Amino acid sequence: MKREILNFLCCPNCKNDLTLIETQAVNEEIMEGFLECSNCQKLFKINKGVPRMIINLGNRKETAESWDFAWTKVAEGMFEVDTLYGITEDEELKRFFRYMDVVPDNLRGKFILDAGCGRGRLVKALVKDGAEVFGIDISSTLMDVYKDYQHCENANIIQADMLNLPFRGETFDYVWSFGSIFLTGDTKRTFKSLCNLVKSSGKLFVSLLPTRHKDFGDKLRDFLRISHRIPKNVLFSLCYIVAVPLSLIKKILNMPGASLRTTAFFLFVDLSAPIRSRHTENEVINWFKEEKFHNITFVNSERRILVRGTKR
Repeated sequence: MKREILNFLCCPNCKNDLTLIETQAVNEEIMEGFLECSNCQKLFKINKGVPRMIINLGNRKETAESWDFAWTKVAEGMFEVDTLYGITEDEELKRFFRYMDVVPDNLRGKFILDAGCGRGRLVKALVKDGAEVFGIDISSTLMDVYKDYQHCENANIIQADMLNLPFRGETFDYVWSFGSIFLTGDTKRTFKSLCNLVKSSGKLFVSLLPTRHKDFGDKLRDFLRISHRIPKNVLFSLCYIVAVPLSLIKKILNMPGASLRTTAFFLFVDLSAPIRSRHTENEVINWFKEEKFHNITFVNSERRILVRGTKR
């Protein structure tokens, strides 16, 4: 954690100021210490360079544990290696520019939030264009992500809950959340939390699951009903068993993401999540309007609802 990001942080519980207590620092990086709220006296630990700013996950603890397992397997090379969700780092960066409708020159000096950053690939890619980028995720594996990215200038990694965000209002020029907010159990409240962080004239992009379409993993999840309760190691093996014929079918039909590891990863993500909310295009567009966004753009996609808006 860099000392200067304290200017952007606040208590996720009461939104008041935080005091930094350092116990170990390396140059400008705080490796160990605490962030203490001056109002409610809550204490948030800085562990291995990462502020752990989660209050109480409640029923989302199972979601966090699921992602802990998934990202650990990714780090071990047991899922995808050169891709993630079937795409490369360069493809993920191009997707950001296309869906956010910006070009690299727009990013210099801007503040960006990747809400649900996973392994932090997009965070690392965006800082190359001169942006100050914050990546947050519910998973405790962010300590491993930080080790890879701690020397990247302007890259900031924080363990946080999107329902209780640790940032001051109107901090970011661009807020990006791809494939995360429908996992919280309260999609609209999560959406509103992200809206509060967008500056005037800033942009918000979100992706959600549509009610009108379910892929194979979702249908299998509905059939099994309690797949998220299967022990993670057992579910991991089950996903690979199912992925063998499914990956072959994808290759025959020339479908994207056809590799065995990509298919297994998608299945695990679908089956291990205790909550996967679904919504309609009109529902999401109305959320943007309620939060005073304009230039609302719906990106047509069969498998996702992809919407971008600009805050007034």
